[in-house]
Amino acid sequence: MTDLLTLLREHDLPPRWDGRAVVWEGWEYAPITTLHLHMRPDVCEGCGMPTMERGFPCWSTNKGLRADSARLTHDDYRAEEEARARLPFRVKGKMPRYWWIELHAFRCHHCQLDTVWDTATDEWWVLDHTDYGDDGSVSS
Repeated sequence: MTDLLTLLREHDLPPRWDGRAVVWEGWEYAPITTLHLHMRPDVCEGCGMPTMERGFPCWSTNKGLRADSARLTHDDYRAEEEARARLPFRVKGKMPRYWWIELHAFRCHHCQLDTVWDTATDEWWVLDHTDYGDDGSVSS
């Protein structure tokens, strides 16, 4: 089910998180891992539907690479990835990293509610319409 607020989102997920750029890897049908099963609640906070049905998850997941500095932009990420692609395989691992997988988004299949786990702070956030703008999500 899609509602007007879902359709009016400027971005699929927040492009920034607390002032730092985030690059999302893309949605996957939730892989069932021990981590996901233990971390997700039994019902969706938005619609109250079960997060598991017949042994299968009712959510999709997305990993967010967060910049380690507020000075880095999405363009910096693209440039870094393009430079990394030109390097020989044995050298790629030696190139410094400035983006880290610290955010895990979960989207309910029933109501499209997004919940994000910030692994750096071990906090969970339920996103609302204000999180999808150019400024992204800012914790208060």
